[in-house]
Amino acid sequence: MADRDSAPLGNLSSEATSASPTGPATVPGAALRALMLLLGMLAVAGIAGVLLAAFFLPAVSMSSAVAKDGVDLFDSLPAELETQPLNEASRIEASDGSLLATFYSQNRIMVPLDEISPNVQHAVVDIEDHRFYEHGGMDFTGTVRALANNAASGATQGGSTLTQQYVKNALLMDAEQRNDKEAQAEATEQSYGRKLREAKLAISLEKRWSKDEVLNAYLNVAQFGPSQYGVQTGAQHYFSKDAKDLNPGEAALLAGITNSPNGNDPVANPEAAKKRRNEVLSAMLRYDHITQKEYDKYSKQSIDDMLKVKNVKAGCGDAGTNGFFCDYVTRSLLNDPTFADTYEERQKLLYGGGLTIKTTLDPDLQKDAQEIVDRKVPQDSDSGFGHSIVTVEPGTGKVLVMAENRTFDPHADASAGETSLNYNVPQALGGSSGFPVGSTFKPYVLTDWLEHGKSIYDKVGTARQTLKTFPAQCLDRGRWYETQGYNPDNAVSVPLSAQETVLNATKFSVNTAYANMARQLDLCDIAEQARSLGAIPATYNPFDKSTWDMSIEDMYGTELAPSVVVLGELRISALDQAAAYATFAAEGTYCKPTGISEVIDRDGKKMKDVGAGQCEQKIDKKTADQVAWTLEQDLKDPRATGKGKVIPGHDAGGKTGTSGSQFHTWYVGFTRQMSTAVWFGNPTRNVRPGGFSVDGEYLERGKVWGNTVSLPTWQEFMIKAHKGLPDEKFPKQPAGAPKDTDPGNGSGGTVDTGGAAGGTNDTGGAAGGDGGDTGGDGGDQNSGDQDTGN
Repeated sequence: MADRDSAPLGNLSSEATSASPTGPATVPGAALRALMLLLGMLAVAGIAGVLLAAFFLPAVSMSSAVAKDGVDLFDSLPAELETQPLNEASRIEASDGSLLATFYSQNRIMVPLDEISPNVQHAVVDIEDHRFYEHGGMDFTGTVRALANNAASGATQGGSTLTQQYVKNALLMDAEQRNDKEAQAEATEQSYGRKLREAKLAISLEKRWSKDEVLNAYLNVAQFGPSQYGVQTGAQHYFSKDAKDLNPGEAALLAGITNSPNGNDPVANPEAAKKRRNEVLSAMLRYDHITQKEYDKYSKQSIDDMLKVKNVKAGCGDAGTNGFFCDYVTRSLLNDPTFADTYEERQKLLYGGGLTIKTTLDPDLQKDAQEIVDRKVPQDSDSGFGHSIVTVEPGTGKVLVMAENRTFDPHADASAGETSLNYNVPQALGGSSGFPVGSTFKPYVLTDWLEHGKSIYDKVGTARQTLKTFPAQCLDRGRWYETQGYNPDNAVSVPLSAQETVLNATKFSVNTAYANMARQLDLCDIAEQARSLGAIPATYNPFDKSTWDMSIEDMYGTELAPSVVVLGELRISALDQAAAYATFAAEGTYCKPTGISEVIDRDGKKMKDVGAGQCEQKIDKKTADQVAWTLEQDLKDPRATGKGKVIPGHDAGGKTGTSGSQFHTWYVGFTRQMSTAVWFGNPTRNVRPGGFSVDGEYLERGKVWGNTVSLPTWQEFMIKAHKGLPDEKFPKQPAGAPKDTDPGNGSGGTVDTGGAAGGTNDTGGAAGGDGGDTGGDGGDQNSGDQDTGN
């Protein structure tokens, strides 16, 4: 079709109104009105004259005034049709082009005429309007016969050409898309006014469109099944092939459906479908579009032998374990103002815009991740625990993997092992309120430390003590204060000195040291630093501008406390954690995570800005490099919380995390190519893990940390993901290291980190811990109150 008809409705007008009463007329009155309308239509169509006189004069004596009245009535109707483009299904594809899901309010795939088999074209024309290529939009013979019959019976059916049928469908589809009830009633009312309107619009349309353009439009708008709109969708549904590949028998079966999409549905009513198919084949034989041999072959074929049904369900429910990523993508589009201005417009585009939404999901990596989480914590595990992996590409923000040990099911009656809750994303994008991240928050404190000109070789105290106040300039009196004080504990597996370097405090996840670091900084600055890297509470919508514009004290409220802003009793999504850590791998460039690489509209044009990477230099390159190197040591040193679980042949770094009471455990780590966050915990309630096995290892309650389940999962996935990739080196060790920075002992005397300074006893935690249990056995640490000055 021509460019103007890329959405084959052309310019259609839905302004037409009924020009005659809708109720039944008397036989003489109906006959007179029918004749008057016919005279007007024929006169305007330019085919009256001798034929008109020869047909009507023997039957009735009419004055020219009657014809004039008909012309006037015909002229009073609009001649141009203007409608919105037809609803067309949108596709969501993985990065390799494979289909993830289809979205539609009407399942329709538009195709040009040269992608529709001539068999289909012949079948539809032969059975619906065999004089299609002869008339000018209205079939004189058929119309006369229909009007005569209708005048006698009071009916208003029959006589419609393919062009008129297209116009009727176009007006109805347009009214439905606009949810215009009045226009829907006008498009379906049983009246001469409707038939007259359709006839005039059909005549007008054929003066502007070629026959092939009209036929193509009809084949894309007509219903070829109970919920299949357009011939391409019908072909894919019933035969699992494209419309261009249909043989005469398949074409006849499909063409026979249109006059009764439910009654002639070959799946539900195979006998009726077979009878109608053979009627179409007879018409094709009559008009020399198939041979007798072909008729004999296809008319004898059973319906079962013909069908290869492929059911396409709308939405992400058909995407299986990829459904969580699919749901994240669709919610991102529905929340993204660059997609369209309002939610309603965005929803209309998604469900009817005929879009191709190309995503960033890597199917091979996704398969690996899914296998790992399903094996370690099966979907039907009696423990009820969840396990998830999400991966972001540093420097682009592309989401490569999003897996969890569940199957996506958005329905209320979801079975065990099925859910619609996405464990990896913020609440607005299909997740929960997030899970406390524990010590995986510490790198944001370290970033703020370095951004203030401090060093990883600076020493801080490790003794446990009650701390009643912390600097916090955005709060009243410029500080956080709690009468009871804050007394963090440690859970480390090496002896500590009274003073340890920040490097060691990070490697061994020393809570007391990090609390002392925060007292040299500012809680508000730390929180702002985390927000600059996208690490925000999961209850905030990342697409809402106010999320980034509000004051940090408004965002955190009473949670602006050391247990939250220093030791991670803050609920952040795994996706945002992975994207934030990717900043360290990308030399300080933060990229907002996105699952969309581009969106192509129905005309094949890329929608500007939708899915575009939003990257910005958020921290100094020197700072990012120092954090990356420091976190690399956490993996390299087998005594550190990373336990030496490196990625062979690749520089990598990361951090363990364990929330208060060990309810949630994490590992977030990265290479130059990928940043991956792994979470393990109960998604619906606070339960300390233990009493069951993960991947053959029995978990003892009270001894499950970030490096117990999440770190091994992270390592296994990252090893697989980096197979065949080049090693992209991390920066070298920052300059200025003193001689007494032995990572195991530091300098000076050892200290009992569970009690008073100066002790030389047990380090106060189970071996293998990561320092994230900020509340000990008693539960989460109280976040404290702001100092209001009263």
